[in-house]
Amino acid sequence: MTDSDVYKQVLNRIDWLLEIATRKNWQITLKPFIDRPATISEINAVEEQIGKTIPDDLKKLFHFSRHLEFSYQFDETLSEEFKQNFSGDIYWNLNSLAEQYANFQEWVKASIDPKYNDLEAILITEKLWQDKFPIMDVPNGDIITVGINPSEVLYFSHEGDNMHGKILGDNLWSFLDFYSRIGFAGSEDWQLEPFFDFDKNIMVTHGNKVDRYAQLLEK
Repeated sequence: MTDSDVYKQVLNRIDWLLEIATRKNWQITLKPFIDRPATISEINAVEEQIGKTIPDDLKKLFHFSRHLEFSYQFDETLSEEFKQNFSGDIYWNLNSLAEQYANFQEWVKASIDPKYNDLEAILITEKLWQDKFPIMDVPNGDIITVGINPSEVLYFSHEGDNMHGKILGDNLWSFLDFYSRIGFAGSEDWQLEPFFDFDKNIMVTHGNKVDRYAQLLEK
């Protein structure tokens, strides 16, 4: 799929979820908001404010829409397999990126404080989170990030939980493709865990589990 195809799929899945939410009386916690494309000057201004170059994939996303948000939640249990999944959310916003980046850097700074972390942990943290940018602030205080080179998407857990440092997508577009196909199935780590194979250390982005989850949402 092209980047444009993935973006269109995100929009289509929002419409799909709105239809399901209406039919099943789910709560829309953030109504869909899809802003206009960002201009080059707007992106440049945020880069100047941050003092770093925004990853190319994230820039491309802002060129489709500078701000998109949508979230929903439900009370039903989909299945025993997905019993911790109760919502979905998708968000990005060029206007809040500088603030998000500053907050993310504070978390990284705390993670490399020698008063509370050993040298090995500090070296791993410095390497892992170098040149990463936040995309989504997770409701539980965690952060979903994207890198510059490579543009892999990683989960940052502020408490170092199981999903900390796990790769959610090889690049931003593969992540958005997968995440939209599972109905933006909750950005919290425990809602993503059912799709992560901890033995193989990979996110399961295709196959029966992904299809089964989408079917349960629609059922």
